[in-house]
Amino acid sequence: MKTISKKEPTKETKNNLHKESSTKASAETKKPSPKTDADLLVESKDRLLRLQAEFANFQKRTIEENSQAYSRGVEESLKKFVTVFDDFQMALNNASSDDSFKKGMELIFAKLVSGSEDLGLQKIKSVGEKFDPKLHEALLVEESNKHSQVILEELQSGYLLSERVIRTAKVKVSK
Repeated sequence: MKTISKKEPTKETKNNLHKESSTKASAETKKPSPKTDADLLVESKDRLLRLQAEFANFQKRTIEENSQAYSRGVEESLKKFVTVFDDFQMALNNASSDDSFKKGMELIFAKLVSGSEDLGLQKIKSVGEKFDPKLHEALLVEESNKHSQVILEELQSGYLLSERVIRTAKVKVSK
């Protein structure tokens, strides 16, 4: 059986250890060398590029936020007009026999609708269409000879603003 003995460090190993410890000690005591003009120029250029990128991102973010704020403002305004549309439509449906009054109301209503369409408001098509829960709200269901889930009557108009529903259409659906 072999016995393992501990080797004593050689002279070379001792010298290497001594050099490493003295190098560490001298590195700790050394002061950082002053930066050269080239180093300062590179750092300044880097900071400038970062600042330019941050500013470009800030501009893009600000433009996007302003656009969203405008869209929200238009949407909130048109939501209020939608009830006015309903009132006009009801008044036109129940108008008296005075044709000149009815024609005047129809012209005013047409201008109101045209102006809101210019802002992106669209009326949701309902009667005769297949029921879509994203666009329609079924208030009544009725037996019918038509296909199932077809809209028979629109009880209240629904509206889209730039492909986003701002009010669902209230409808009667076939069973």
